[in-house]
Amino acid sequence: MTGPRHALVIGAQCPDLGLLDGLEDAARALHGTLTAPWAGGCEKDPPGGVSLLCGDRVTRADVEAAVRAAALGAGDVGAVLVVALLGHGMAAGTGLYFMASDSRAESPLTAVDVGSLLAQALDTQGLAGVIAIVDTCHAGNAVPDLKSVSNGIRQGDTRLSLLMGSGAAEEAYGLRFSRTLVKVLQEGLASAGETLAPDAVVEAVRDDGGTVGQAILRAEFDGARFGPGPLWLARNSRHPAAAGALLGRVGAEELARAVAAVDESPHTGPVTAAQDLHAVRAEVAAAAPSPARAWALDVLDALDAALRTVALLGSWPGAPLTSGLLRRTFSTACPGPVESPPASSGTDLLRDVIEYLLLRAPLAGQRRMAPLVDFVALLAHGTGVAPDTPAVRGWAAGLGAVIDLNDAFERLADRTRDMRLRLVVSLHAAVGDEWPESLAAWLLDGGEVRDREEFACGPDRAGVERQLGAALRWASRLAAAVDAPLRRVEVAAPAPLLVRWRPEETDFGMRLGAEHDVVLRWSDRIQPPDHLWWINDRARRTLRAMAECPDGTRLEWLGETETRQVRELRDRLLGGPRTRGVALEHRPTHLSDMLETLLASSPIVLWPDDETHRVPVEARRYLDAHWHLLPGEFCRAYRDRWSGCGHSGADRPGRGHLAPLRAVWDDAEWLEFCRWFEQFTTDGESPA
Repeated sequence: MTGPRHALVIGAQCPDLGLLDGLEDAARALHGTLTAPWAGGCEKDPPGGVSLLCGDRVTRADVEAAVRAAALGAGDVGAVLVVALLGHGMAAGTGLYFMASDSRAESPLTAVDVGSLLAQALDTQGLAGVIAIVDTCHAGNAVPDLKSVSNGIRQGDTRLSLLMGSGAAEEAYGLRFSRTLVKVLQEGLASAGETLAPDAVVEAVRDDGGTVGQAILRAEFDGARFGPGPLWLARNSRHPAAAGALLGRVGAEELARAVAAVDESPHTGPVTAAQDLHAVRAEVAAAAPSPARAWALDVLDALDAALRTVALLGSWPGAPLTSGLLRRTFSTACPGPVESPPASSGTDLLRDVIEYLLLRAPLAGQRRMAPLVDFVALLAHGTGVAPDTPAVRGWAAGLGAVIDLNDAFERLADRTRDMRLRLVVSLHAAVGDEWPESLAAWLLDGGEVRDREEFACGPDRAGVERQLGAALRWASRLAAAVDAPLRRVEVAAPAPLLVRWRPEETDFGMRLGAEHDVVLRWSDRIQPPDHLWWINDRARRTLRAMAECPDGTRLEWLGETETRQVRELRDRLLGGPRTRGVALEHRPTHLSDMLETLLASSPIVLWPDDETHRVPVEARRYLDAHWHLLPGEFCRAYRDRWSGCGHSGADRPGRGHLAPLRAVWDDAEWLEFCRWFEQFTTDGESPA
């Protein structure tokens, strides 16, 4: 059962032979089953390839390229490849031709030679084996030339298990084979072992009755001299040990605690399958009422919710999920410090994140389901899944979390509305460390420029701050006209001014930062000088690397020893790719001279505002644990200090550690705004 597994499911329509009803649904169902961690256990999105192609735009070239790429990708990591072809099939001689969108009836040259393609895949170096599923008319003709395979590049040192849904001279109907196959793989077999071998699956499909009128065939080839165990299609959900991987470390630990807490429970063995989980719950529920019993039942219900959520995300109806997306969404959804962030990847990461959110995330008075529901809502929002999608609604209903889900989507809508408008005020007209004679202001609506204005000002701090208030007044009037709040003010300035200016403290009757989140940006990114033309592309790469950071540490802290050696530090920071932001443990006396280098090396730079202040360990921990709340958390820390809350914070103890820090935060939103200016560089015109 060890070793990686990759999958490729292709459901191609052929308009020349007529569109097949339900083909796409059947392909997705089979793909979801093959990639579910408790069933097929295949990677949903193998590196460098796709795992699902379906519809009426899948061409012959697409099919052939996808199979070859899948075989090469599996060979690179020594994986078993499970490949499925669903659609129309055409017999020609003793061969089977799979019909794609550009295939034509009675024209083999326009179709895919299945036997030849499988033979090529089998001869791929490193491939641990191929399981092929063919649900077409005349599927029995799909068997490759096994004599040729035996004399190929690998000299037969390979394995094939081929499952065919019709005889060589038969037609296939309604995708019965693949639908029945999915049913068998999901339900499992009471008489089988831990995994479902191809021969057992074929017998079960025949016995099911769902393919009456079609011959279900199987062909095997095994010449592998060092194969890592027999080929299998799925874990057997009915076997006691079949789904051991369903529970990760957190789930297994909490389950053991729950079972041990109820002395009356007779269960002593490990729980490895969903069926066992239900049995354990029944045993615990039968125990005498007690606080321990109530807590144990709550844990068991959470584990059941975890399995249901893994099932939902395993066949997610939106854009493909990736490890990076799961980590980013986890960081945003988790309501408090993470004691040990999941370090896994792929389907294991999916399971571990869900278990952590249900069983370890700080609740702060919320229902246990709240962090998980927020996680799913955020994934839906980020991958184009509508709130009323049946799969998501059905999942919430099954967990009794419909209202929680509604609340989560409502919070997302409110947050989107609050962040719809952004005022950008730039001091890029400044020269060196002098104050500018004008400010440029843009009001962004959903990331697009809604309006812009120029504000002349006196070339000093007082003149700039006076017109900063005027820019806010101008933008507030525009915001009122579209009935949307203006919460975010982004102030961009050259490095020397960023060192000595706190724009959030601008006073126009009240502090600018009292009711607005003021974020500092580096104005040189708007129109980079010639010697820094590369800074924005580098910043984008660094942000991507930071987002993928598996250990939750996104800052590299520089001490006094490092900042004292200016030339050596510059060579180090700019000498290679960056995977973390830059933070200073102290404020160097020459910060004004070195800040440009720090900003060029990293899109996010932090430093203490006071030369006597040293950043404590507690501040670093707070930054790591609350990274998903930044940069807004700095703004809230400043307000806490103004109101006298100190380190207690109004709602988050420890936030006060951020108040002595300054931060330039050139995130993806700012870099996208700066990209707007790039279109004007070719003709010499400027949007300003």
